[in-house]
Amino acid sequence: MKSNFKYIFGLVLLILGIAACEDNDKNPLNVFELEDSAAPYVRIVLDETIVAKGDLASSSLSGTVDDASDNVASWELSVTLESGGVSTDTISLTTITQFPSDISIPYTDIASALGITVDDISGGDFIRFLGKSTGVDGTVTTAENYSSTVTGQPEQLQAFNFIVLVKCSPISGTTVPGTWVIEMQDLFGDGWDGAFVTFEIDGVATDYTFTGGDAATFNVDVPDGSELVISYTSGAFEEEHVYTIETPDGEVLGPFGPNPSPCIN
Repeated sequence: MKSNFKYIFGLVLLILGIAACEDNDKNPLNVFELEDSAAPYVRIVLDETIVAKGDLASSSLSGTVDDASDNVASWELSVTLESGGVSTDTISLTTITQFPSDISIPYTDIASALGITVDDISGGDFIRFLGKSTGVDGTVTTAENYSSTVTGQPEQLQAFNFIVLVKCSPISGTTVPGTWVIEMQDLFGDGWDGAFVTFEIDGVATDYTFTGGDAATFNVDVPDGSELVISYTSGAFEEEHVYTIETPDGEVLGPFGPNPSPCIN
């Protein structure tokens, strides 16, 4: 009986030991638990996480960067552009050595660092930012050090891997109130293969598409005083997709396609 008890007690200790090792493996660094070994985590609070394509030329990535445990020597920020599932090379943008610090980097400068202009950035693209912090003791922390069990404030993860979404700009310079007409065409005759046009009216988005045949028409009622954003999301066989949009006053926008762009303005 005693032998069985020793065996069971030993087995429990072994299981607890394995669990502890697994927790350590999942969360190798801590933020606040041990004062003398807190990892050099950095947090960032952004002013905006969405920017309209038409505002890129006059807007900046802005926010405040701070370190949680007052043990960060520097924080390096890099950037990559994700467009259509393809990412550019990751380029270094800036290094912060004083905390807290306010940052303001024009998107024109960000585009220039990537070797492009803001005109090359489309609605639906993601500008991804990656951070790397170096502690006063030389410890380096990146997003790879994180796990689902990491402790600390939500903003800390943002400082190591966060995105700004580029969205299409609101429609301007044309009549908005009334009935808008979407005329869709598929050059092969089998529907839009997963693609769709989105009308976002005062922040409420509705998608329009068709799954068979060579054409489809949709009427969209836009109330007076509304903000309207129109965008296109690609599917398969983009070379087959063409559409036009008629405004309430009879102006025809387009044709857009084959291979339509994400934004019409």
